[in-house]
Order: sequence, then structure tokens, then C-alpha cells
Amino acid sequence: MTHGKVWASVVMAVGLGITSAPIAMAQGSQENTVPPTMVILDASGSMEQADAGGKTRMDAAKEAAHTFLDGVSDDSELGFITYGTGTSNAPEEREAGCEDVTTLAPLASGQIDDLRGEVDDIEASGYTPMGPALRQAADELPDEGARNVVLVSDGLDTCAPPPVCDVAKELHEQGIDLIINTVGFLVDDEARTELECIAEAGGGRYLDANDADSLAESMRVLHTRSINAYETDLEEYEGSDSETTPTEIPADVDTFSSPLHYSGAALNSINGDAQYWRVPVEEGERLAISALTVQPPSFGGLTDNRYGMSLEFDDSSCLGDTWSQVEPNSAQGTQTAAGITKITGEDCGADGYVDFSISRRGNFLKGQDIPLELKITRFAGEDTSDVPDPEEESEVPEIEIPDDTVTAQPGTWFDDAAELPDGNEQGVSADIVPGETHFYKVPVEYGQRLAAAITTEGTDVEGGRGISVDRLDIKVYNEARQPAMNSEGITLETESSTTFGHAAPLNYRNIEDGTVPTRMLFQDGSQYISVNYNRLSNSDNEEVGDGEQHTARYSLAAVAEGEPQPGPTFREKSSDSPDAAGAKEPSDSSDPATESVDAAASSEGMGVTTWALIALAVLVIAGIVGGFIAKTRKTGTK
Repeated sequence: MTHGKVWASVVMAVGLGITSAPIAMAQGSQENTVPPTMVILDASGSMEQADAGGKTRMDAAKEAAHTFLDGVSDDSELGFITYGTGTSNAPEEREAGCEDVTTLAPLASGQIDDLRGEVDDIEASGYTPMGPALRQAADELPDEGARNVVLVSDGLDTCAPPPVCDVAKELHEQGIDLIINTVGFLVDDEARTELECIAEAGGGRYLDANDADSLAESMRVLHTRSINAYETDLEEYEGSDSETTPTEIPADVDTFSSPLHYSGAALNSINGDAQYWRVPVEEGERLAISALTVQPPSFGGLTDNRYGMSLEFDDSSCLGDTWSQVEPNSAQGTQTAAGITKITGEDCGADGYVDFSISRRGNFLKGQDIPLELKITRFAGEDTSDVPDPEEESEVPEIEIPDDTVTAQPGTWFDDAAELPDGNEQGVSADIVPGETHFYKVPVEYGQRLAAAITTEGTDVEGGRGISVDRLDIKVYNEARQPAMNSEGITLETESSTTFGHAAPLNYRNIEDGTVPTRMLFQDGSQYISVNYNRLSNSDNEEVGDGEQHTARYSLAAVAEGEPQPGPTFREKSSDSPDAAGAKEPSDSSDPATESVDAAASSEGMGVTTWALIALAVLVIAGIVGGFIAKTRKTGTK
């Protein structure tokens, strides 16, 4: 038993709200969704046993606590309590030892560094007064709202009566939103039974920290926790309602937000009411523009989720391609409209600008604005002379998810996407709640293609009103945040698996020379995988709140398949030019002179850590289950 696995169980209990997902480490734009939590750490005399991988249990727990705290956002409301530090476990000290409960740090945010020091100072020696510790933890928490207690112990309560299970039941019944979770660290059967009783009485869950396998088993489908959700904090440039006066985007802005207004246009109408933007360009540039919805997570809504969104260029001579990746009958999760221009010059952008618009259709979120994030990626002075001919579409190579999976800490958006390990060697597993979207990234070079596999273990989420379906929607994007794969769906109704990925190897010449399925495969670098828990029912659309949600579990593995090939080169931007995408260092496998565009909104992802976290009628399935990319091309002039 390693210390990482020990505290992994604590992370599971804390991060889920009552069970087992890691606390997400999103950057400033992610909501803090972990309820106020008090962690109770056993410091009784038995924690001095040296059977934790060559360390005492206490030393292992301290080291693991540091790993845990390294992954906690500093705005998390967290506190620590311990017991057993003020007395010995000698019989003559029992009375004092059963009152020996210490608040190391009261509930607060912004105290991660202080918590590290408090944990380091713990010295294990005394009794195990679980009941008094639970009462003290409850007193430290708010009187209302979701709040959690996580009790970590390596043995039995030594201070009954009253029985600690009775204490847990009493506290839970005082406030249904107070959840008590327990973690057994190297416990025997008798202690495990007691800790399971505490968790059951407290409305929580018991996690066994004997080894990775038993911990993974304890993280199965029937979990609840708060949703981890992304909320944009980008500067807003609201699209104009007038085609003649578009909103101009400054040359140095490549990502921004805008509300997308409700137009009232039917889903099957040619266009909704558009909003317009203008982008300054230099001669010889190619623009890739994407617009992605970042509406609050929701589920249900089979009757009111119809949605359409498209991007158009004002000057048809600028049109290279456009894509609309939407779920027309289930608009939960990220919906995307994207386009790429021809090279600017005499025909396109001759006046120094490219104008584009976004249109919205359907009755999803009727009468409400939908928040968008837009990204502009510039490819300047492209030279494709060393780029080989593109390959035709072919089946995605099959890959197997390794038995060795680690619990992922997925991101909530591109900026904090978790980088996946090499899928040939290791996969990841994660819990997900209805309405939630997870983001991962995989580095893929020109000449290679993304190949990935996902399996689900089903879900015990209670069905909604009327017909309902639970599935995972899987999408792939490039660094320009444009679709790089037709979306896939996999059911959560039963254990299922599917392979997905690029339709062909990445090749910049796919823009001009590719086929319909491969034109989107033009950019190397990080390829982003999003996994959304899409839950549909014959009811109104329901926004996911801050309460606890049941979870489903999936496993994922991905590889970069194939051999790297040369990519294009791009000119360096001038000092007064728009912020064109910079150049990457070439890979070892390509010509040293060959550089590829770096079009990312660059940010280090959180990575994957070693610590661990109904029926639908056939006709309805035919209508709503498959995601699609509506491919559009236009000709003529405007």
C-alpha cells in the first residue's frame, strides 16, 4: 500500500461531494463545485505501525496528504481535524483520550499552505474518538447547503458509547445535505464493517484503501457528487445584429466571448437571425474560426432541445469550408460552428478584413442568450512544398484499453484538458454526472492519426419522466477548436465500447486536396477529446444545479497512430501584424527546417494523476442518438 493510494481514497471521498471523483484543478474560469469539507485524519497510536510500504501509516498519510493538497484549488473550502495527538493510548488516559479531538485548521479557503504545515506537525499516539470527532467536524461546517465530512481511520472507534454509527445517523438526520464518508486504511474486517456502517448512516460511502484494485471497485457507478462545469471569463465582443456594421475584433485578440441571441427561427429554416463580426487580416493569411457554446450544463429536454447553429463568411470568395457540429435534437454539451477561409489576397480580404456571421435556430433555451466562445487562428504565408499527398479516408485502427488504468482528473475545457498517457501502455477511468463534459488532449503529429477507444460500465441513474436515454457523446477537436471527427455516441444503458478517432492521418493539404471526411484533418498538435454525459428524457430541459448527482463510469485510451511526416512552414509575423500563430520546433522525425503552426490557446493541462476518483424506442433512437457534422459548401458571390 503506497501513500499515494492512501490519500487517493480521501481525494475520492472529498472530490465527489460524497464519494469518488478527484477535485478538478481548473484554472480561474472553472466553478468551485466541491462542497465545504472537513477531513478527519486518524492519529491514534495504531497509525505508528510501520506497514505502509516501509513507512509508518502516519508518515505515509502525511506524504499522501501533500499530494492531495497539491491538487486542491486554493479557493476550496476545506478544513482538517485530527484525534489522538494529545494523549497516549494507555488505559489510565482513556477518559482524556476520548476527548482528544483537535481542529488543525477550521473550514476556510485560501489556506492550502497552512494545511501542509499542520499535517506535518501531527504526531500519532492516542485513542480513536470517532464520535466526538464527527460532532466537531459537523460544528465546523455551515448549517445549510451541501457539506461533507470525510473520516479516515485505520481501526475501530475506541470511545463508545455512544456507538459511532448512531452519532453519524444523528448528524445526517439533522441536515440531509450533511454527508459523512469514510475511508478505511489497511483495516481488518471488524473495522471495515464499522466504517461502512458510519458511511451508510451518514448518507455517504465507504472507500477501502487496501490497494488500487479494491479502491477502483469502490468507485463504481453508484456515486453522487456535484458537477464540475466550465464558465467562460473571456472578454466579450458581442456580435452585431447588423451586417453593415459588424463588431470589429482587435488584431491582437484571438479568443473572446459573445452572447448568441435567440432568433425564434425554426430548426429547418435556412438561416436564423445572424450576428456579425469583422476580423483584420494581412495578405497571405488563412483564418480558422470556431464558435463553441458554453451554456450551463443541462439534461432532459427531448421536447425543447432542437438546435441549429452555423457560421458563414460574408464574402463567398473567402470560403474554404464550414462545419456545423451540433446535436439537432439534443443540444446539451458543446455545440460548434466553424469555418476556414481561403488565403487572403486579391479575392478574399482585399480591403484588409474578413467578415463572418453566426446564426442560431431552434427552440433550445427559448428566449435566452447562449454564451459562446470564439477562437480565431491565423496561418500566415503557408508553404506546403514538402508536404506529401493526403491519404484517403480509412477505418480508425482498433485499439484495446489496457487493463492498467488510472483514475483521471479530466479538464472542463480546452485550457485545462488532461493529457492522456500513451494508450498502448495505460488507459484512464473517470466518473461523470449528467450534463457534465470532460476534456482530454493527445499530441498528434502530421502523418499520424488519433485512434482511441472508450468503454462504459452502465449507470444506475434513475430514469427521467417518460422516455429517456443516457449516453456519452464523444467529440474530437484540433488546436483551432474545430471539429476533427464526426461525433460519436455510446450508450450508458449497458456495458458498451467503441473505437473512434481521425478518418485519415493529419495533413495540412487536406484543406484543399482532402475529401469531405478528411478536410477537417489539417492541423497537428494537441487533439482534444470531449466526453459529455447526455441525458435525454421526455420532459422540459433542466439545468443541472449544485446538488449531488449520480455518476456513471467510463474508461478511455488513445494513441497517435502512424509515422510523423513533414508539415507546412509559415512565415514569421511582422511586429505590427495581427498575432499570427507562432511556430513550433520541428519534430525529430521531420526536416529541421520544417515548422508547424502553433494555433493553441496554450495552457498546460492538469494531466492524469495516479490518485483515484434507459431504454429508448427504436424510432426515437433513429432520430436522436447519432451526432453528426452538417457539411456545407457554397459557390457564387454575394
